[in-house]
Amino acid sequence: MNATVPFPFSLAIRSYSGEVELHEHDDFHQIVLPRCGAMEIEIDGRGGKVDASQGVVIAAGARHTFQANTHNSFLVLDVPAQCAETSDSTTQALDPLSGKHFFALSPDIRHLLDYAIGNSARLSHSTTLTESWSQLLLYSLLQPEVSPQDPGQLILAKALDYIERHLHAPLTIRDIARHSGTSERRLYALFERHLATTPFSHIASLRLNLAIDLLRQTSLPIIEIAHRTGYADQSALTHALKKAHDLTPASLRKRTRAH
Repeated sequence: MNATVPFPFSLAIRSYSGEVELHEHDDFHQIVLPRCGAMEIEIDGRGGKVDASQGVVIAAGARHTFQANTHNSFLVLDVPAQCAETSDSTTQALDPLSGKHFFALSPDIRHLLDYAIGNSARLSHSTTLTESWSQLLLYSLLQPEVSPQDPGQLILAKALDYIERHLHAPLTIRDIARHSGTSERRLYALFERHLATTPFSHIASLRLNLAIDLLRQTSLPIIEIAHRTGYADQSALTHALKKAHDLTPASLRKRTRAH
């Protein structure tokens, strides 16, 4: 998706490589949410990371640099600064966010992120839907954050991080629970409570999204993409892609190049 909508919001999925020089954007605030991979960011001298557990608000005028050396994808929302300063809408409350920069992904934000990833085509073609989604995101960001001492959120963040770092390898609930410091039963409960899904469904979604990104953005052989994203072979990837989007890896690449 590369969805750009008229004032006041601009929404896109972007990938980054290498290190970007120190720069700033005076005209808009930027909210970055993780889709896959991670990115180190330094804002006004303060460092942090956008990954499976948190996103970031880059305030208008804040000097920042970022680096991402592995395959990555992020959902980026730009909100013009003049909109935040002069409008009576929800965006006016962005200013309080500019001081904290990094924020934990609450269940509401995770649901919005999942929706945007799963409905990228609809967002790309509907200004009204994009604006509604953006307003919901801003509203969620303005809610009180879950305490960092909440053990459930910490366990879930560890689980999501472990899953993302091991998408290429076989994953079992036992291993994920052990590395997250919890039981398998509680892990299932946390995924249901905060993500409204199961660990296996979440893993399948991440693997397919990553495979689609690699098919669109690289020239890697399909069999290598299958192995990098945890599929046993090319046939397994083809079956998953066909079931979810009625496309084969080859047809997806052909369609991407045609655009």
